[in-house]
Amino acid sequence: MEIVCLDMEGTLTPEIWEQVASDSGISELNKTTRDIPSYTELMDYRINIMKQHNLKVTDIVDATKKLDLLDGALDFLDQVRQEFQVVILSDTFHEIAYPLMEKLGYPLLLCHRLNLDSENNIIGYKLRNLKAKRQAILGFQSMGYRCLAAGDSYNDLQMFEVADQGFFINAPESISSSMTEIPNFNNYSDLLNALRNYN
Repeated sequence: MEIVCLDMEGTLTPEIWEQVASDSGISELNKTTRDIPSYTELMDYRINIMKQHNLKVTDIVDATKKLDLLDGALDFLDQVRQEFQVVILSDTFHEIAYPLMEKLGYPLLLCHRLNLDSENNIIGYKLRNLKAKRQAILGFQSMGYRCLAAGDSYNDLQMFEVADQGFFINAPESISSSMTEIPNFNNYSDLLNALRNYN
């Protein structure tokens, strides 16, 4: 049996932090793992900016609530769930992702945790693992599952390294062209067909 492991931001949903940047007017928060591949470096950068501008976790949640899913994402996810087991492997955080999980119909989400103080300031974060996506797939494989993975950015390469098959979806050309051995799709219909046709 296969488990389809999907990234969230950029794959099924817009980037949360880009909406935070738009709401706050802080352009530095537009950076994602497409710009800074190291997730710990990226999060340290974000937290430092938030401290400078007195942004709280509630500001991020408010931004998340404004986001709609990417066009066609829910239909795609519903179809995949009919034919496969599905897990969302994301470098987001439970404390800010829940509005999008509601819109996606509450799929299984494996992600990280934020450390908050009593005033809802983000004072740190706890990663499940430095390569949590990779470790999750290895865990599923150790239980006898084959894993198919799809994502859009540098932090998804760790999935592709160990998945039975990886796929880019919505990836910028600058990223997909550096890994030409990974099939690259720009729409959910083609990705769904590739998942179905894997053998």
